[in-house]
Amino acid sequence: MKILHTSDWHLGKKLYRISRLREQEFFLNWLSDYIIQEEIDILLISGDIFDVPTPPNEALKLYFNFLKKLSSSREIPIFIIGGNHDSSHFLEAPAPFLELNNIHVVGNLSELARDNYNSYVHNLKVGDEEVSISLFPYFRTHELFNLAKNWNIDIEDGLLPVIEEVLKRLTDRSIGKKILMSHHLFGSYEESGSEQGLNLSGIDSIPTAILKDFDYVALGHIHKAQTVRRENPIVHYSGSPMAFRFSETTTKEVSVISIKDSSLSYERVAIKEFDKLLRVNCTSEEIEEYRDQVISTWGNRDDLEIYLEMKVKTSSPLTSIADKLRGEFKDHGIHLLSFQAIVVGVNEQQEEHILEKSLRTEELFDLFYKKKFPESEAIPRELKEDFNNLLESVREADET
Repeated sequence: MKILHTSDWHLGKKLYRISRLREQEFFLNWLSDYIIQEEIDILLISGDIFDVPTPPNEALKLYFNFLKKLSSSREIPIFIIGGNHDSSHFLEAPAPFLELNNIHVVGNLSELARDNYNSYVHNLKVGDEEVSISLFPYFRTHELFNLAKNWNIDIEDGLLPVIEEVLKRLTDRSIGKKILMSHHLFGSYEESGSEQGLNLSGIDSIPTAILKDFDYVALGHIHKAQTVRRENPIVHYSGSPMAFRFSETTTKEVSVISIKDSSLSYERVAIKEFDKLLRVNCTSEEIEEYRDQVISTWGNRDDLEIYLEMKVKTSSPLTSIADKLRGEFKDHGIHLLSFQAIVVGVNEQQEEHILEKSLRTEELFDLFYKKKFPESEAIPRELKEDFNNLLESVREADET
């Protein structure tokens, strides 16, 4: 059995004023072709299908055309949960029609409050393998309050007992290997910078220790693909399929889960790149050098749309250069979307020190690594995951 996990499509999202629908369509075509070619048995989409609660018509067409193409080419179960960017009611509106094609959509926890679990737990069998898909969409604090009231749960010490009870009720109705889909903050994660902040009363991040009854947790919301727990269970953010900010430089992925002989494993599969977001940081003296380098490397590409952000440190204000550069890049098919001239002041080091005090532990680790190894482009994935696992273990120990 092979299951594909993806999330955070944000259909309809723009980069500044530039539409990304072209790239999103390319991604969805790639995804459907991959699912058909690799004979994927189940598709999981863990929230933030759209970028806004009422998406534009073009984004809706992409979504439904994808579902139609995939359903007509390969009849597989598709499970979709709502994210914090989605309107749960909007997402669920066509559910009766989608279910005719084995497409299951859950946007909120309202049916759980009625003790109706049919939409939230799906037990499946493919060949000799059994799997249970539990759907736990993005939830707001008031939904947990309602569940606590209906289930007579004391929430004097916080809302975590309500979440634990939800998970228990889901696993009690599950068989075989257990997969949970959710769209929230779990464990020690690393943000990409383009996520919208989530607030859950009393809980900054849900500890992964409460997920122990599952085998794989298919998460959405964080746009950087990452594994926050490697076993008992595997807890993985598939990340967004495309970069939504220039700060996002890591490879975009989907996760493919394999279940064979009652054993579960997964692999991270890179998504083909359809647009390229470039970020250039330089001084005013280096502008021409970097301009020529970008043009020689990325100019006049037929396979990619190139979008560029430039941040230039200067000792004095720059005038008229942005328009000149924008025209030069445009002649070579490169879109200069952002040009920032940063006048370096004498208090720069002091401001950096103040910034460091406001960073999360994970962000401080990133900053330390970059200062220690300035020649390295990024923290190695395994080192980052080991650090996050260690940090999660420490936090769990503190909680107990």
